[in-house]
Amino acid sequence: MRDDTPSLFDFSGSGHTLGRFEPARLTQARVRRSVTKTDLAAEVGVSAAAIGQYEADVNAPRPDVLERLATALDVRPDFFSIGRPLARIDTVNAHFRSLRSARVSDRQKALATATLIWELTFALERHVQLPAVDLPAARPASSPSEAAAILRQHWELPDGPVKHLVATAESHGIVVAVRPLAEIEAVDAFSVVIVDRPIIITSPRRTENVFRHRFSIAHEIGHLLLHADSSEHSAAIEKEADEFAAELLTPAASMDAVLPTRLDLAALDRLSRTWGVSPTSLVRRMVERGRTTESSARRAYQRLAAGYDVTADPTRAYPGEVPTVLKKAAELAGDHGATVPVLAEALKISAAQVRDLLGETDQRPVLRLVGKDGWR
Repeated sequence: MRDDTPSLFDFSGSGHTLGRFEPARLTQARVRRSVTKTDLAAEVGVSAAAIGQYEADVNAPRPDVLERLATALDVRPDFFSIGRPLARIDTVNAHFRSLRSARVSDRQKALATATLIWELTFALERHVQLPAVDLPAARPASSPSEAAAILRQHWELPDGPVKHLVATAESHGIVVAVRPLAEIEAVDAFSVVIVDRPIIITSPRRTENVFRHRFSIAHEIGHLLLHADSSEHSAAIEKEADEFAAELLTPAASMDAVLPTRLDLAALDRLSRTWGVSPTSLVRRMVERGRTTESSARRAYQRLAAGYDVTADPTRAYPGEVPTVLKKAAELAGDHGATVPVLAEALKISAAQVRDLLGETDQRPVLRLVGKDGWR
């Protein structure tokens, strides 16, 4: 995508609008909060048809209505103004990890989050130079395995395990963010490219297990290489991204040298911690490399599921799987005057929301009023 495409993005505020109101901003804020037009209308005291007219650029809200819209959607009134970089959620394509449970509204909600993260990235780049995007162009006829090999060569990854996959992706210009389940629960993980900036977003459900998280990141990188020009959502597309992830994290040539000749779950457990993938993934690799049968693999899956202990997951051994680029960029920008309040002013949201987008936890104590009798 290019940043000079007027049908997708508005950088100057030019084009047809009513006054200074940007209809797409209302859609972005409403969808991200999972508020229907009917519910929003009831909260601000207008009709559902009026909300539809605002978003369709038929009418613009009066100043008093604009204030109520901002309060209801937890943004500043000037959030709805034109003149800031804007990626319209109805024109941005993404690849979503969970297809069966994801409704159109779920995907739109996730995209609304992604567009806001992109805006934060754009605001930071006014002050800090982020890593340049460095993704190779996979040949049109490349298989998922070939594309993974191309990426390994392009990123100059050594033979063996990919250590710190998230940190490596971030160093090559991919923005990675973890967002709450409330925002992306139905889609779980997805990738999108907005104005040439690739963004991968995952949920805590993925990050609570480092092996699953690493595979999800590799899966989404596969989408970025293999399906950048496709808006298709299908099981076949997802299978290709899985094949890419398997080859990126556990190359066939390396697996042929290290996989046991028979199913040995203790050996696979040790191997999984070296390669940063789950034992289940290694069992699947054994099937693919002709080391075991599908029936034996099914029994192994059952044994692994029955004996899996989530508390034994060695997440702490993988510090490079925690996204840090946006947070570090914000710290550097803050050292040079572009503090969180400055970023909040640029995005027209609260400083607390900016900190949330950066993945910062609010450490301030929660204060509550105490009644005269001492009860809260």
